[in-house]
Amino acid sequence: MANGFKTFAVGEVLTAADVNDYLMEQSIAIFANATARDAQITSPIEGQFCYLADSDTLQYYTTSWQNTSLTADITGVTAGDGLSGGGSSGAVTLNVDINSESSATPVTGDEIMIADVSASNAIKKTTLNDLPISSATQTALDNITAGTTAIRTDIVVTVADNGSGSQNEYFLEGAQDMVLNVTTGFKYRFDQSDASNSGHPLRISTTKDGTHASGSAYTDNVTTAGTPGSAGAYTQIEVKADTPERLYIYCTSHAGMGGDTQITAGGFSVDGGTIRGDTDLNDNTLSKVLFKDYAETDVAVTSGTTLAIDLSAGNTGAVTLGHNVTDIDFTNVPTNGTSTFTLKATQDGTGSRTMAINKVTVNGGSEATALTSGNAGITLTTAANSVDLITFLFFDAGNPLVNALLDFKNS
Repeated sequence: MANGFKTFAVGEVLTAADVNDYLMEQSIAIFANATARDAQITSPIEGQFCYLADSDTLQYYTTSWQNTSLTADITGVTAGDGLSGGGSSGAVTLNVDINSESSATPVTGDEIMIADVSASNAIKKTTLNDLPISSATQTALDNITAGTTAIRTDIVVTVADNGSGSQNEYFLEGAQDMVLNVTTGFKYRFDQSDASNSGHPLRISTTKDGTHASGSAYTDNVTTAGTPGSAGAYTQIEVKADTPERLYIYCTSHAGMGGDTQITAGGFSVDGGTIRGDTDLNDNTLSKVLFKDYAETDVAVTSGTTLAIDLSAGNTGAVTLGHNVTDIDFTNVPTNGTSTFTLKATQDGTGSRTMAINKVTVNGGSEATALTSGNAGITLTTAANSVDLITFLFFDAGNPLVNALLDFKNS
């Protein structure tokens, strides 16, 4: 049994017991091999060390002889996975060698190591998903997100009866028959997540009512996703410089669902710009207007005993009379303000066609006699191919006042 540590006094004689109890038991004995060790140390004690020359092994004793981790001199350093360098002599260096690794797509659960400078350079690990970023990077990301939100406009689509009791129609943000003005460089997403969209895939066409009116789906820069009526379902269009000026939405399964909704690309600009394509002011007031290089639509009126004239198609028209007219029915006459319709009436090759104005209806109202100057009525020129000009003047869609310029011909 070792007697522990002893401090020798100056001049003290080293005895055999001191050598055996202190020096021998607490020094590192060297042996050729384990057999020589066991022959010499027959009663080892816990904590005693020895060295075996044949295996370059340093051992210590507990209940038996055990190898220490200090085996011998380092004979070489080998670079492991992800490292380069190494060597067996001199100053040995190891370098991180990322190119020695195979490529793989990282996932958010993958872990990386970082040094925490605020905790005495302690080494920590974190996942890619939880990796913190700098405030400057976060600000940049927020700016990108804001820009993306501005670039894409989401439009909630619902489906409901249009008021007729028999026709479903798309409503955009709760409104039907709307004009959607879109801008080049922006994306517009028609969100069909609402359950009312089930069974009604929305598509875009250059033709009103799309495939139900001999048109086709417009697919340039248009993407679709999901099932209408389910979360994440949408149809999206990115407006480019060559996007048609007028587009329509329609349902691939049912006719009429697009209603009068229009998508107008770049339809109006200010500061000396131009109006591209048709523009519907929707009965709004247009003030301080100077018209120049102006023309009106020439509405073709079909000859018959009843003339059907739709003011929504235009305010001037022409008819070649092949019948004696007994009724004139006007529709879509504005109910506020003054409006007119000027009709060029040409006798056919037979001539002698007449036009009565005692059965005039306005917007489906009751029949009335149109008003003429001095209650004189009008009498058309009866010669074959004669041309007369009749103007109907309406105040708030009331019974029209009629003025006629007759018998136009060459002098």
